[in-house]
Amino acid sequence: METSRLPNAVRRTARRYGMDLRRPLALVSGGPDSVALLRAIVSLGGEPVVLHVDHDLRGEQSREEADFVRGLCAQLNVACEVRRLRLGGASNLQEQAREERYGLAEEVADRFGLRSIATGHTADDVAETVLMNLARGSGLRGLASIPPVRGRVQRPLIEVTRGEVLKYLEGLNQPYRTDPTNLTGKYARNRVRLEVLPVLQDLYPATVRNIARAATLAREDLEALEELAAAALGNRGDEVVLSLDALAQQRPALRRHAVRLAYAALDPGTPPLPWNLVDAVLGLLEGGEGTRTLDLPGGVVVAGRAEELAFYRRDSRSMDYGCKEILAGDTFVFGGWRVSAGEAARYDPVDAARGEVAYLDGGKEPYAVRMAGEGDLIRPLGLGGTKKVLRAMMDRKVPSDLRRRTPVVVSRGGEVAWIVGGELGEGFKVVQTTDKILRLEVERLP
Repeated sequence: METSRLPNAVRRTARRYGMDLRRPLALVSGGPDSVALLRAIVSLGGEPVVLHVDHDLRGEQSREEADFVRGLCAQLNVACEVRRLRLGGASNLQEQAREERYGLAEEVADRFGLRSIATGHTADDVAETVLMNLARGSGLRGLASIPPVRGRVQRPLIEVTRGEVLKYLEGLNQPYRTDPTNLTGKYARNRVRLEVLPVLQDLYPATVRNIARAATLAREDLEALEELAAAALGNRGDEVVLSLDALAQQRPALRRHAVRLAYAALDPGTPPLPWNLVDAVLGLLEGGEGTRTLDLPGGVVVAGRAEELAFYRRDSRSMDYGCKEILAGDTFVFGGWRVSAGEAARYDPVDAARGEVAYLDGGKEPYAVRMAGEGDLIRPLGLGGTKKVLRAMMDRKVPSDLRRRTPVVVSRGGEVAWIVGGELGEGFKVVQTTDKILRLEVERLP
């Protein structure tokens, strides 16, 4: 391969996906892909900083690889950072190594003030990932495989095959290191690389490029579908909400994408929801009354209510927001609600009829706001007796998972004066002899 062809291919990929290769942090293991990455960036005029991570898994060989990378960087006049990471006893050492390597890369990139992190993933890596994801039963996201850019991580060799990498290095007379563990059948990816892809390439010589192209098309389709599905999403306080009306107008495929997007909005660091959990979430829409909930990975809960699916973190439901004093003239945020308080010159019955507004006897200040609790009681206006606050919410068909997330306004002595959005306490109503009127207005934050 002409020594200019691969750098030119890298330049085209960088332009196509908006990669910045002027001064990236390049992850270089010493293997052919990462060595080709480094040589290509330098040949294009880039000034990378190299990070080599020694996981100390192969003793002397690991140290020799670190020395090789140091020597190559010295030859190319490139700054080099070598770090050693010791892995624990995790069952999946490869996954643990990958996570720690990327975490370290973010740290080093920040220290050097670098905006991008370049890795040596090739079209072969894309093809291998597609085949493995297909075998696991993945959908469109699995077919989309490895993206060219994710955050600050960039993959300039993503459209280059491993065969082209080796020819490029041969043309440069550039040595590289070979990890012997990549030649064993111990890991699933190695078996796909060594046993499955060669058979497909015998049948279809352009297998790697064809699969990588299919992954690109799948990724573009996925982006279009997710953009359409996002129309059903909304935010309210600490919840991501899917309107049932909006979902009903979408095709089944878009509903599934909407569920995955809602989950990812709360837990973007975890893998997408698998198909069986997506179906279970959509199953909350079928039949029955009241609120139905389902626990999802990462501490996320989804609640199926009368008009929506609401996703939230379980720990936020039990959060203790304490008690906030209400002072006239104040506006503040409390537990996902905006509370505004002010003195009113007169009582306005039309305004007071709005669920988000309450007129209270200002002479009984100070008032405070807190979340409703199990033992709370209220003497609802005109009822002539007491009622449990949570029961009052139930009668108004407030979803069960929201009842302890609804604020109440209480007096100095702790008596409930107003259930936000609902009942007003008899002892705090405004009458003709009331000298001072406190007007409260609340808004559930998006």
